Parts: sequence; C-alpha cells; structure tokens
Amino acid sequence: MDIKSISTGLNARTTDNNQPQVTKATGQNDTAAKAATDKVTISSSVQDLEQQAKTSSVDNSARIERLRHAIEDGSYKIDAEKVATKLIETELILAGA
Repeated sequence: MDIKSISTGLNARTTDNNQPQVTKATGQNDTAAKAATDKVTISSSVQDLEQQAKTSSVDNSARIERLRHAIEDGSYKIDAEKVATKLIETELILAGA
C-alpha cells in the first residue's frame, strides 16, 4: 500500500530541518494569545448532583468485584445488541427527540 499519496490535495505540512517551521498562520502576537483565558462555571444543579454523589451510600463494591473476576477469567460476555440499543437511546436523548 502506497501511503505517500494519501495527503494529496490536503494541506499537509512537511518539516525540513534546515528551514524554520512556521507555527502561527493567524498573525496574532504572542502576548494577545497568552492573555486569553478560558473560564468554566458549574451550574447549581450540577453542584447539587455532585453533593448528592458525595453523600450517597450506595455500595457497589460486591458487584464491581464480581465484574472484575468475570473479566479476568474471561467469562464476562458483552451483549452487543443491548450496547447498541443504549447508544441509540442516548443519541436520541441528546438530539432532543
């Protein structure tokens, strides 16, 4: 298989050790790029869920141990149809259907 022609038509970048590599194409200076910061805010409903998770008294250790042993000894079987169904359900939920 000739993989040299895969990048034909793509904006491929090659590196030449004798030439300096251009890293910025936007024209922004370094100080402007450094000054930009991201900020994440967690909603109160998510904070409530985190608090509930911390105070939850659900003990799944026995189930986890059974699963661990089943995986280790090769007896754990994955139901592909069930996994596919759950993936489709999740996609429908996320799509708002």
